[in-house]
Amino acid sequence: MYRRLLYLNGIAILFVVLYHATGWGFTAMFWWTDRYLPVSVPNFDQFGGPNYYALRAIEQLIIFAIPAFLFVSGFFVAFASGRNRSTIGWDVVFTRIKNLLIPFLLWSVLTLGLDMLLGRTFTALEFVETIVLGQSTPAFYFVPVLIQLYLLSPFLVPLARTRWKLLLVVAGLIHFSVVGLRYLNLLGLDIPILEPFLVLTRSWLFPGYLFWFTFGIVTGLHLNSFKPFIQRVKWLMLAAAGILFFVGLYEWEMLLRGSGQDWISPSETIVDNLYAGALLLAYLGFDQVLLPLAKRMEQLGARSFGIYLSHSLVLTVVAKAVYHLTPWMLQYQIIFIPVLVVLGLGIPLALTEIMDRSPARKYYSYVFG
Repeated sequence: MYRRLLYLNGIAILFVVLYHATGWGFTAMFWWTDRYLPVSVPNFDQFGGPNYYALRAIEQLIIFAIPAFLFVSGFFVAFASGRNRSTIGWDVVFTRIKNLLIPFLLWSVLTLGLDMLLGRTFTALEFVETIVLGQSTPAFYFVPVLIQLYLLSPFLVPLARTRWKLLLVVAGLIHFSVVGLRYLNLLGLDIPILEPFLVLTRSWLFPGYLFWFTFGIVTGLHLNSFKPFIQRVKWLMLAAAGILFFVGLYEWEMLLRGSGQDWISPSETIVDNLYAGALLLAYLGFDQVLLPLAKRMEQLGARSFGIYLSHSLVLTVVAKAVYHLTPWMLQYQIIFIPVLVVLGLGIPLALTEIMDRSPARKYYSYVFG
């Protein structure tokens, strides 16, 4: 199971890089159009065209990456708690948080430093707040969320041992209630009685991600009990994932139309979460299937946090270099996206490998976690 989870981490980090590359693809399509066509921007003439739907299909396919990361993190919390301890030790929790926090702060400062070189300005308070809330780049919200979940883990593990069904129900209700509230933001709806709860939908707060982490803990502690059920439903879950993929595509188009906006920022919906759950259960159910490129994907999984931290900065530099140096590429998503993915994954992976093999190896955990 350890190697399959490492493989899952590898898939997840590959999909995260691809997800953020598609974001730059949409930027090139709508906001950088004037670099290759005689138009003013933003320009949504390509909305609904082949390139648009290709990017949307990719975005929908890989939406399960963050749930996969959270599930794996929860599973290893269960593993770290051991067989003979009622919960995970605070020493383990704080060590894990330290290994997340130091490289997160480093890459946040580097990212904001690049922004400042490009003309962005901050007050001292804005600079600190941007880092703390994981807003130095859209990908970094995940680290504050994960730290919050680790701080909760000593309380979650005992419940996962003794009252796991109740824990999953409560975590699911909290999780899906918060995800449901996101529809209000997406559609621009104003319901005063619910407005105080909208703070829970902030990307850097844990409630909207609680279920996947909790499910990972419960699965790690009760895997043998779950196996017969997962084996029975694996084909059903695979079929459900296929159906929910298309439902998710349709749902987002309806949300965009219902919002009355030309564009709304991507956000995980209830359908996306159901799709992620079905795909995750199918992956666990087909545990005897030989996985392709196993060694490579496990290597990616082992270095996933370092890649996660550094890939956004690399994608930003590469995308803006293309914007200034080879703008013709922006209109060809079939070229632009692979370039972003290869460099966005390859450069961070090379950096982690070089540092791991260099005399600076003892500082690796401070840079890449």
